[in-house]
Amino acid sequence: MDYKEAMGYIHEAQKFGSRPGLDSIGKLLEYLVDPQKRLKYVPVAGTNGKG
Repeated sequence: MDYKEAMGYIHEAQKFGSRPGLDSIGKLLEYLVDPQKRLKYVPVAGTNGKG
């Protein structure tokens, strides 16, 4: 999945009726061929992802 397809996937998702959890982001990462597994560093972030 490339950037354009990923953005289409995100924009097609329903805004209402979301379910808490990590299932949806896990599926998106699978479509993107798990880019987090190729990281050579450890990202460090604060509250709400602010670094």
